[in-house]
Amino acid sequence: MELTGVHGVDFVKIKRALVSVSDKVGVVELAQKLADFGVEIISTGGTARTLKQAGVPVVMVEEWTRFPECFGGRLKTLSPAIYGGLLYRRDNPSHVADAARLGMPGIDMVVCNLYPFEKHVAAGSADDELVENIDIGGPCMIRAAAKNFDSVLVCVDPTDYRPVLAELEANEGAVSHHFRRRMAARAFASTAAYDSAIAAEFSARFTKEGDHQGRTKLRYGENPHQAAFLLRNGQVGVAGARVIQGKELSWNNLLDADSAWRLASDLHRFASDSGNSQVCPGVAIIKHGNPCGASVSSELTAALESAWAQDPVSAFGGVLAFTSLVTGAEAEFLAERFVEVVLAPGYDQAALKILAGKKNVRVLELPLLQDEVEWQVRSISGGQLLQQEDNGLDLEWFNATQAAFPPEKKRLASFSVILAKHLKSNAIVLAAKTANGFEMVGAGMGQPNRIDSLVRLALPRAQGNLDRLAISEADLVLASDAFFPFADTVTAAAEAGIRFIVQPGGSVRDQEVVDACNRLGVAMALTGRRHFRH
Repeated sequence: MELTGVHGVDFVKIKRALVSVSDKVGVVELAQKLADFGVEIISTGGTARTLKQAGVPVVMVEEWTRFPECFGGRLKTLSPAIYGGLLYRRDNPSHVADAARLGMPGIDMVVCNLYPFEKHVAAGSADDELVENIDIGGPCMIRAAAKNFDSVLVCVDPTDYRPVLAELEANEGAVSHHFRRRMAARAFASTAAYDSAIAAEFSARFTKEGDHQGRTKLRYGENPHQAAFLLRNGQVGVAGARVIQGKELSWNNLLDADSAWRLASDLHRFASDSGNSQVCPGVAIIKHGNPCGASVSSELTAALESAWAQDPVSAFGGVLAFTSLVTGAEAEFLAERFVEVVLAPGYDQAALKILAGKKNVRVLELPLLQDEVEWQVRSISGGQLLQQEDNGLDLEWFNATQAAFPPEKKRLASFSVILAKHLKSNAIVLAAKTANGFEMVGAGMGQPNRIDSLVRLALPRAQGNLDRLAISEADLVLASDAFFPFADTVTAAAEAGIRFIVQPGGSVRDQEVVDACNRLGVAMALTGRRHFRH
């Protein structure tokens, strides 16, 4: 039954609970308190024995289902008597009538944690023992209770026992809708993590190396003392690239190869968007997750030479991605330089013969990323973050200043925004149009503030490239991955001679920034789309 509490919040009175746990920590205290509230407790196997020994009244699950436990405990709770009591909606007259007709009293609470599968993985248990520690009934009960959170409370973690008891004590044996919903979210997260652990271990044990669902052990992680694995999910990407030659790929190689491939794919989209019948090739050079060279040019060799020249110190030991077929000319250039990984959609025979002379260089073949929705997953302590990939090019632009942003600079601005998108925040890019294409002239990234990225990194790095290209700061476009919180970066850019800026906008001080541009004679365009990369 539901009670109405203060502020009109609906409460469910807990009258009956099913308690079946692998981890017995705290379960006796919880069950004793539930019994004190008059809750009838249904339980299974070892949990029931533990509770009975502590003097807690228990109804055995086989008494409730009128079906004996069998198959050595593999089948205990999988019964309509259990799932009917968990799933029927108390506010639906048809459901209530069905439950009464079928003799399925409601179960208002599930306390369940699962067989310790991950502990057996860590212990290196044999296959048979591992399989026996895959819980079937537990996840089903948890999901059923969580699905029907409007009527049922679910608790999957012993650390939640005290909050559950506090909720019951505060509401005279009832629990609020808000609390039930929050516990349901924790329950689904628990079963998702459990299934993920099973899937990962089965992929590692039972699939062939190189299978899209397989797991490959890497030499080490970011540092030699860290173990690491590559898990493939079957999607197009660096994890599934064809390895033509080279040493075993490391954690850092794969991360940088992924960054290079994504930037090269965006460079190809940019070049394809030019409206020309011939798409100019491009090259991206990545070092420690950041572009240190990027160029689009009429010839692939020219793009490679300009990308390397932009920051040859950082390019040493870098990861290179090409947007088109690598030929012997590009391979000859690389033969005299130290690189870790080369990635391209293809290689001609001359290129492969030359690269074979550098046996440690990892040579990967992979088509470019297409314009498709892709999800990005990152791990944090206690969970994972999931977001859509930052796909595509910025399509909307508008002039924000008295000095109009020149239409002939828009292609260069678009190129610079792509580079800013692939740099770690706070990112500043300085880019130039050359006789044959576009290239990065300077960049600053990964700083705690944007002005440091410009003044301490991007401008000093640009100086040598300005001399090499025989251009001035007035020829550049500056791109920022996010808005300027103050006008100081604009002021510093103008003092350095920069006259064209593109940025997303969206700051409460946008007008202050625009006013500074107007005062300093700077043209600024806004895109409306931020590109943070942490």
